[in-house]
Amino acid sequence: MIIQAGFDLQILVRPLIVQGEKVLPKLVVIALDGDMQLDGIKVVSDEFAGSLEPHHDAILDWMDLDWTKYFAIAHAGIWPEDDYCSESPILQEAKTLEAVAAQRGLRMIGHFGLDETGYMSDGPHSYFDQYGLSEHLPPTMSHWVNSRYGKCG
Repeated sequence: MIIQAGFDLQILVRPLIVQGEKVLPKLVVIALDGDMQLDGIKVVSDEFAGSLEPHHDAILDWMDLDWTKYFAIAHAGIWPEDDYCSESPILQEAKTLEAVAAQRGLRMIGHFGLDETGYMSDGPHSYFDQYGLSEHLPPTMSHWVNSRYGKCG
């Protein structure tokens, strides 16, 4: 299974964070290999209180640097929609995590906040190929290449 940016990742982590109608204070990491195949999912904290900074080491140390190339994080709670411009603390901390991860050879491809109503993403919401992020990322729509529908006139 090649992972899509938002759709697949949100489906994978939602049952870990939202159970029934209750949001659990969890922080989850999804690891992917160089072909964007699922490498693993881990709850790195059962006590997420809204700050990523105390969890940077737990997030990064769990991944196998010989195998994992990409990762995404998901946690309980969303940020206000208008915070994309003002850079809320959680989004600033995610950028710091992304920079530290890059120094280790990892690329963060998603950051999701989930609550009872749905999720928010600071990144792509579907296939990477449909965004300006496809450079240096493996194609996620490779199934179309081998499909008769992918060969238009």
